[in-house]
Amino acid sequence: MAKRMGVVLAVALLAACTDDGDNGTPDGGGGGGTTKSAGPGLGTSKDSPEGTTFTLPAGLTLESPTKTYAVENPVECDDKFKDEAEGNGNAVALCLIFNNTTGGPITLTLPPGLLFVSKDGDIQNGLLPQRVTIEVPAGPRYFVPLHLYCANEDRDTGGVGNSFALGPVVQYAAFKELYTLLEGKTLERKDSIPIQKAVTRLTNGEGLSDADRAALKAL
Repeated sequence: MAKRMGVVLAVALLAACTDDGDNGTPDGGGGGGTTKSAGPGLGTSKDSPEGTTFTLPAGLTLESPTKTYAVENPVECDDKFKDEAEGNGNAVALCLIFNNTTGGPITLTLPPGLLFVSKDGDIQNGLLPQRVTIEVPAGPRYFVPLHLYCANEDRDTGGVGNSFALGPVVQYAAFKELYTLLEGKTLERKDSIPIQKAVTRLTNGEGLSDADRAALKAL
């Protein structure tokens, strides 16, 4: 039953990332020839993303490149399963590997809007829509699975071992509305479906619909 529900959820999320508009026409990309984007690197744009630069605290480094891993068999991510992952997206699953040289723990905050940029332009970038706080202990190679949302509806989901780079923080006004609606909420994996729909609409430059707002407020 759990496996069946996982398949249903995956199909629903794939549909959300290639969401049809309310009038039955594509919301962007999807092979239809339209070019919708909120900005560089989002939606159907192939350009380098823009936004506020994100910097790690002193003494903390992130191994590069960051790579996708097998969520159901996370041997590449220190055998940390979904219940230990940060974020609740189902489109881009990354394994962050931190090195803390300070001799003590570091509290790291990943801000809403942080983007991880695919090194392959045919594979979707990953967006973090809700703030994440991670306690990184002193020492080398601390593994953190991070599950993100699809920021490019017309790109492939990719597979295990795809390379990503830490990108900027997306701060467009319409996106800030999403971040505010999610701030402080305790989210479950099932909540990713309305969030992905909202992210897809935003990355296509359309803004949130009233239905999006209602669904996000109800989470």
